[in-house]
Amino acid sequence: METPDQAAARLLTALEDLIEQEGMYLRGGYYDLAAETRDRASPLVQQICATAGLPDVGDYRPRIDALLTRSAGHAAFLADKLKELGAEIRRTDQARFRAMQMVPAYARSAGAAAPRFQAAG
Repeated sequence: METPDQAAARLLTALEDLIEQEGMYLRGGYYDLAAETRDRASPLVQQICATAGLPDVGDYRPRIDALLTRSAGHAAFLADKLKELGAEIRRTDQARFRAMQMVPAYARSAGAAAPRFQAAG
């Protein structure tokens, strides 16, 4: 049976692996997989918090600080990406609006020219 210290070390190692996977997914543009990975990390965080108050658990503060720093970097990356995508959506909406403003002019001219180009049959 593993000690609380061994359990904490194992959980931290698993969490480090998940955060590394999350970073790879973010760098590759696989945002859905990054979100799934973050969701998978949640139970590990809860278990680590539960073991933190137990006696005979070593000092894992430096590893936890490193994890928090990397995770914050990933969150900042996602926030920046959301801003970029929001701006792109706004530009697309503006272009769609401008195109819809031109539809009536093209619809009238297309309707007027249609009979002249119909095939007789």
